[in-house]
Amino acid sequence: MKKLPALVTIITVTLSGCAMQEGDFPSLLKRPYEDEPVMDAATDSAAVVASLPTDVEQKLDEAVAQSRAADAAFEARLPAVKSRVDAARGAAVSSELWVVAQMELAALEMVRSPSVEALADIDMLYRQQLERETSEDQTGGTAVIARQRDAVKMQVDRQQGEIDAMKNRLR
Repeated sequence: MKKLPALVTIITVTLSGCAMQEGDFPSLLKRPYEDEPVMDAATDSAAVVASLPTDVEQKLDEAVAQSRAADAAFEARLPAVKSRVDAARGAAVSSELWVVAQMELAALEMVRSPSVEALADIDMLYRQQLERETSEDQTGGTAVIARQRDAVKMQVDRQQGEIDAMKNRLR
């Protein structure tokens, strides 16, 4: 019996929100920008590539190649470093095994540093291209740079994840 007044109150409050109110409400019709034509992927890609200056495209390609080379070197060295870290797991801080593992981790970070530098270079290219597009009222080049940046960032993040995991095993 005590539940009935609470139920009536809940129903009354809920239905009061459905009551028609006076006032000028926004239209639910499509807005003009919602009807803009959508470019297909081939047209969009061609427009994007065409808007990237040649010198910027060359610098971007160099940075991506630098990152790929550093990533290949990182991957080649990774198993040996993991082995050293696993051997030092549980060893006392400053013990020979621990020091060797720390040195291997530091060397691995040096091997990957060109990837980090490439990411910084790509960030700079992106910023410069964005400024160019803003001042010249162009679009498209930043999308090309952003795609390459995302790929390089994934490499850098994966490398950092590997290094962090090994550092945590040494603690």
